[in-house]
Amino acid sequence: MVAQGRVLDEDNEEVAATPARGPSPSLFKRIFPPAAPLPGKPEPLAGFTYSGRLRPLVTAGWLIRRNLFAGLGMGVLWAAAYVLTIQYGQSLVGTVASFVSFGALVAAGWIGWQRPWLYGLVAALIGYLLYAGYLAILPRQVPEIIETLRRVPFGYLLFGRTDALTGSQLATYLVTNGALQTAIGALAGFYGGYLRRRLADPATRQAAAARRRR
Repeated sequence: MVAQGRVLDEDNEEVAATPARGPSPSLFKRIFPPAAPLPGKPEPLAGFTYSGRLRPLVTAGWLIRRNLFAGLGMGVLWAAAYVLTIQYGQSLVGTVASFVSFGALVAAGWIGWQRPWLYGLVAALIGYLLYAGYLAILPRQVPEIIETLRRVPFGYLLFGRTDALTGSQLATYLVTNGALQTAIGALAGFYGGYLRRRLADPATRQAAAARRRR
C-alpha cells in the first residue's frame, strides 16, 4: 500500500481482519436447530438394497414394515381418540381425547426414529381411514354428531344448515379434513422425532444441567 502511495488506515485494517458473517439461518432452522442423530442407533436404511425407479415408495414400505407399532399402533390409538373427540365435542372427555390424538402422532415420530415424519403421516392416514369407516356406518340423522361436525375445520360450511348428512357432504368433509389431518400427522411425527434427537443430544443435556446449576 505504501508503494502505491496509499495510506494504511488502522481502522480499515481491523475491519478487513474481521471475518465476514455467514448468511443468517432460515426461520425453520431457528425454530428447529439441527439435531444430531440418535446415539447407538444404526443407519435407518441399513440392509435396504433396492435402487430402482420406485425407490421412494419402496423405501417407505420397507420402513413401515420394520416398525409397524409406530405407524399402525399409533394410528389405531389416534382413531379411537379422534372418535371420542367427535362424539363428546367440547366436554372434558373430548378435550382429553384431542390431546391424546395429537400425542399419538407425536409418539409415532418418537418411536419411528428411522423416518419420523413418515410414521406420523402413516399413523394419521391409517387412523383417519378407520375414523372414516366409523363415520360412514353411523346413521345420517344424529343431531349430536352433526352439531359436533359443525365445529371441526370446514364443518360449518358443510353442515351449517342441514339436519341430516348427505353423501356428498360426507365425502367432501372426509376428503378435506383427511388432507388436513394427514398433514398434521406428518408435522407432528417430525416434531416427535426431532424432540427425541434433541433430548438425546449430549450438548442439550449439558446445557440443561448448566441451567439447573445456576
